[in-house]
Amino acid sequence: MSGRLAGRRALVTSADRYLGPAVVDLFGKEGAEVIADTSDYTKGPDVPRKVVEKAGQIDILVPIFAGPLRIMPFTNMLGPVTEAKDEDLQAYLNELVWPMVRFVRAVLPQMYQRRSGKIVAVTSASPMRAIEGLAIYTGCRGYQNAFLMVAGAEAAHHNVQINGIGPAFIENPSYFTPQMLGDPNIRKSLTDVIPAERICDTWEAAELVLSLATDAGNFLAGQIIPISGGWATH
Repeated sequence: MSGRLAGRRALVTSADRYLGPAVVDLFGKEGAEVIADTSDYTKGPDVPRKVVEKAGQIDILVPIFAGPLRIMPFTNMLGPVTEAKDEDLQAYLNELVWPMVRFVRAVLPQMYQRRSGKIVAVTSASPMRAIEGLAIYTGCRGYQNAFLMVAGAEAAHHNVQINGIGPAFIENPSYFTPQMLGDPNIRKSLTDVIPAERICDTWEAAELVLSLATDAGNFLAGQIIPISGGWATH
């Protein structure tokens, strides 16, 4: 099969949530052998390691973690920091932070040994600009971004590239349900803060993941590239 990822094996986590379906679909079309994992990564600290071991050789890791379903969609995530609950912070740590660390830690040894590999994480642009009401979520996304920055610098010594994309306002049911986006007032409240004046399609974000997973990302290390229609830098 031809394509930009022909002959490469890619492991995509949370393949059924957030940007997972779009990435799985695009990578498959580009010739990759895609392992679409849908494990529950909160079931124990060994889950990521076991997923990696079962997968075997991994040329590309795309770690995607959307957060606790009970705190979603976006409207359920909002709340002042004075009302932040310990259990919510712990839930975000369990579903965003720890799986990221564990998957990267589990896959790097084989990539280091081959001196080849790509890790393209899907995190968030939220740490780049304050959103009132999202302190706990943003803090955990910020940890992910900082972790990837340092891990990316370390991995560069081994010819392994670790980078990520920071989405904001992506049209997906994990954060924005069809009912929310079908409400003109809610949609307008979102697009009013985006210079591009629209919400991003998942395929656009998946294309950025793809680019970083190819040789186009060979000279990038520890970068988190926002995809936000200008919101992150506005």
